[in-house]
Amino acid sequence: MTEPYSHDEIAKLAYESWERRGRPAGSPEIDWYAAERAMGLRDLQEEFSLFSLPLEAEEGPSREA
Repeated sequence: MTEPYSHDEIAKLAYESWERRGRPAGSPEIDWYAAERAMGLRDLQEEFSLFSLPLEAEEGPSREA
């Protein structure tokens, strides 16, 4: 399992998100929590890729019983 991200890493991603949203006034928690979620999803993707498990359903014929 990977170590948690540092405050600085989360802050950098949150700031980038805030800038992409046009630097609105208001609640900085929106960008902070979004950054935490994005980093968690990245970790999840890396973890599943270690086991060669796809995160998205593959296209193709479905199996019916």
